[in-house]
Amino acid sequence: MTETKPSPDLYSFEAQIVELQTRLVFAEEAHAKLDDIVARQDVIIRELKRQLDELRGELETASAQWGETSAVERPPHY
Repeated sequence: MTETKPSPDLYSFEAQIVELQTRLVFAEEAHAKLDDIVARQDVIIRELKRQLDELRGELETASAQWGETSAVERPPHY
């Protein structure tokens, strides 16, 4: 009885499939890590925007108390 061996092309296709599956796993892991990073950055950016808005409000309040109309107003000699 003779055994039939798969053709070399079959091994080549199997190797290519394994390579693609390996790359896919690494790509999925990288995607998950990047997704986590983006989510954390979104939280940080939202907090920074909130703090900036709060500081703007405090600056406007302080400017109004000192009788200033705008913190970015040009001096009259310009």
